[in-house]
Amino acid sequence: MSLPSTIKGSLLILSAAVLMSLGGVGIKLCQLGAWQLSGLRGGIAAVTVFLLIGEARRYWSWRVVLVGAAIAGTTVCFVWGTKTTTAANTIFIQSSAPLWILLLGPVLIRESIRGRDVVSMLACAAGLALFFTHPAEPTTLSPLIVEGNWIALGAGVTFGLAIMGLRWLRGRGGEAAVVCGNALALLICLPMMFADGVDQPDRFMGGGWRDWLVLVFLGSVQIGLAYAIYSRGMRYITAMRASLIGLVEPVLNPLWVFLLFQAERPGKQALLGGALIIGATCYQVLARVQGPVDVHKTADMSD
Repeated sequence: MSLPSTIKGSLLILSAAVLMSLGGVGIKLCQLGAWQLSGLRGGIAAVTVFLLIGEARRYWSWRVVLVGAAIAGTTVCFVWGTKTTTAANTIFIQSSAPLWILLLGPVLIRESIRGRDVVSMLACAAGLALFFTHPAEPTTLSPLIVEGNWIALGAGVTFGLAIMGLRWLRGRGGEAAVVCGNALALLICLPMMFADGVDQPDRFMGGGWRDWLVLVFLGSVQIGLAYAIYSRGMRYITAMRASLIGLVEPVLNPLWVFLLFQAERPGKQALLGGALIIGATCYQVLARVQGPVDVHKTADMSD
């Protein structure tokens, strides 16, 4: 007997969110440099999504390229942030995208700020402040906490731009934008992959088998397969349910890193800041039933 469509869709979305949440631990495990990992991961993801999802081969336009540029920025900044600061800081700070949507929405997509949005903005801003006023101590895994936090903030801004871009596409070309964004990430990083003194090019040429295995997993499974599963799950459940289930990703991301690398333990300020940001996002999802689907489609692409 087949599962009810709602349960089937929820399980698919949950599975996709779990796969996406493995981005942090995969990036920490892979010893390739940030330029190399960002670019190659994006290239593999672009090919995977292009092959797995028929919609990714349709509706290409100049708008898709613009949205793809925002996705590329998110992808590169996410990898750089995870390489330099903690996985918890990166995913939580990137999750501040709703704040930038609320701030930039009136100009870019003509969405006015409502009274209830102020609550989300204040909570999100307070959460972000905790990461910068109480930075964690650097470790071998996270050598540049403050710099990495700023890079993660860039991922949050471009993530917000990508979400608004998907709304601008109005459901036609979202999958193509995923392919375009990841392909652009490869093109952006390509010149730096072999540059002297950048990202240890000698190690890049002789990377260990584990590094390449993790890289292929990140591109083909953690992004590509996860997005394909998510896209299928969206056929069966509502946008609000999918968005709420998708919040599993930022919760699990730092958990996997902590379980594998005991040294990277999120501090109290990071956990509180993350809770404020995730709480603000959850509030926005519940307050606006329409629209969150695009938010999490973008999340699937960027991490």
